[in-house]
Amino acid sequence: PVIPGTDAALALAMARWIIEHKRYDERYLLNPNKAEAQDDNEPTWSDATHLVNLSDPKRPKLKASVLGIGENQNVVLQNGVPVIADEAAEGTLEVDTTINGIRVKSAFTLFKERCFERTLAEYAEICGIPVEDIVSLAKEFTSYGKKASITSYRGPAMHTNGFYAIRAIACLNHLLGNYDWKGGAISSGAQYGPLAGLYDLMGVPGERKAWGVTMFRRGPYEKSSLFQKDGYPAKRPWFPIGNHALFEVLPSVGEGYPYPIKALFIHRIAPTLSIGDGERVLEILKDTKKVPLLVVSDLVVSEAASVADYILPDLSYLERWGFETIYPNQPLKLSHFQQPATRAFDGPRAFEDVLIEIGKALKLPGVGDNAFPDGSALHCTEDFYLKLVANIAYNGEPVPDAGSEELQLFSRTRQKALGRYFEEDKWKKAVRPNEWPKVVYVLNRGGRFEAPGSEYVGDHIKYQYGGQADFYSERVAQHRHSYTGEFYDGLPRYEPQRLFNGEEIRDDAYPLHMINWKAHYIGSHRNIHSSWLREIERENFLWINPRDAQARGLKEGDRVMIKSATSQVTGTVKVTERIRPGVVGSNYNYGHFAYGSMPVKIDGKPMAVDPVYGHVEWAQKPNSGYAGPRNAGFAANAVVRHDDSLNVGALFDPVGAGAAQLSTKVEVVKL
Repeated sequence: PVIPGTDAALALAMARWIIEHKRYDERYLLNPNKAEAQDDNEPTWSDATHLVNLSDPKRPKLKASVLGIGENQNVVLQNGVPVIADEAAEGTLEVDTTINGIRVKSAFTLFKERCFERTLAEYAEICGIPVEDIVSLAKEFTSYGKKASITSYRGPAMHTNGFYAIRAIACLNHLLGNYDWKGGAISSGAQYGPLAGLYDLMGVPGERKAWGVTMFRRGPYEKSSLFQKDGYPAKRPWFPIGNHALFEVLPSVGEGYPYPIKALFIHRIAPTLSIGDGERVLEILKDTKKVPLLVVSDLVVSEAASVADYILPDLSYLERWGFETIYPNQPLKLSHFQQPATRAFDGPRAFEDVLIEIGKALKLPGVGDNAFPDGSALHCTEDFYLKLVANIAYNGEPVPDAGSEELQLFSRTRQKALGRYFEEDKWKKAVRPNEWPKVVYVLNRGGRFEAPGSEYVGDHIKYQYGGQADFYSERVAQHRHSYTGEFYDGLPRYEPQRLFNGEEIRDDAYPLHMINWKAHYIGSHRNIHSSWLREIERENFLWINPRDAQARGLKEGDRVMIKSATSQVTGTVKVTERIRPGVVGSNYNYGHFAYGSMPVKIDGKPMAVDPVYGHVEWAQKPNSGYAGPRNAGFAANAVVRHDDSLNVGALFDPVGAGAAQLSTKVEVVKL
């Protein structure tokens, strides 16, 4: 396996070999626009021949307006003459020239130069994969025409260089032009219009427009008043490209940057466990000057709830409505959702109901009567989700009506499963009477799923991306790093792990790369309550290769200290060949210090802690087959390296705005 954090080096090495040996699809890369691609039976095209303006510090694509031949269109060279890309029959793949005093190169030339910055041997040294294996992999990848694809997710992404790594991997698919081909890369999909159609669920009559910046500062730092005041470096990172930097919210609250808050609601996340530097994050939550009001919605008194002002008992995944989509790269059209299947306790409420009531109390638009553009109401959770189901049911050709027998079956099963929490009249009022039979039809099937057999049209998938594949991103290239002020790179690149201030992280005293993963049997922090699931594994063991274990005098079951440059935790060793030498790792689903594992008082009354198997003494021994306590194991994110250039916070990717949870190096010491 590749050394963690070096995936870009492996991808660029493969790309170098592919380019050197002309194993790419040249015809695909020469197409500069959609029309020419369609003439070649290609669903997509690339920017390989598009010219980049190197004379402009922002390094944008060369625009037709700059040459006086058009407006904001990209430009290619066709037979040595600049032509608007959308009008050209073919572009020139390799360009390095000057046009009207402007230095330009094609996107492909820039990408090729990037790949050739290192030899295969140098790439191999970085990523830990022998040259012959890199060559074999690149050769095999390019041996099947369009019927090959590379996909990636968490492993390459969760590093300080993760954005560039994902871009490098994507460019391997670009070289084949395999998008939307049978056997190639699927980058699109289709849903049954859940948020629009009969009901515009995103529309709010009289809506109030959001203004200002988010707490995690989505957008360019240079356009903010804080930049005018402070300049470079920014006090904390800004994210002009990436979004939803959850890991940055609470450290920012702690510093009141870009502004202090008055109240914080936490729902369905465990911020002290799911991000690095959780101990100091917990101290922020405790500080009533920094967080004057803390409201936590959860199933049990969690780590965050243990310091909350108010705890709102939440519903479990089997009790609630929900709409969480998976990645859209599916060959068939589908829409699915969560719906209540049972009711475990009396009392807990849907968090959405709480928000609706708060909205009503504040007299906000979008709740209560006339909440949606069609004049329909939003008084409860069902008012939203059943409209969503109606949209799904009526999208395109509507589904059939549920017959009388199916309607009766629906009512009987819901009454049995939900008891008094199934208020059928209230559910029916969420949609129009004529829509209800189709809504029931979709509810009974858990969603709407296109029948198999129509995934492809000829050699192409039916639901296509159908767009441009970019080797060079001018959107990325125009933005700057909020600490150094340097422009981001429009190309994929390999770079070492870095702090926010740009300093390379060495940590030579910590020779082992620490990775983590999700246990497939415990999907989220909430599932630690299940003793049946904890029977599968009493704790999260630290995986270590036999070579590394032997060098440290470790054997299976030894207790160890896992130390990074800034943190340490204790764990139990699992010696296994299933992890690469030089790398250790564990799943991240354990390590609770609340959630029923410790006694708490509610309204002055002590609550019972999680019961353990105590009927026989051996049940609590390791490898007994019985579940351990809820606080067994260690929090993998607790050992994630802090970013020394920040007061509070762990490593992160400044471009993609992702937590760099896999960029930590550690040492393992026997206790």
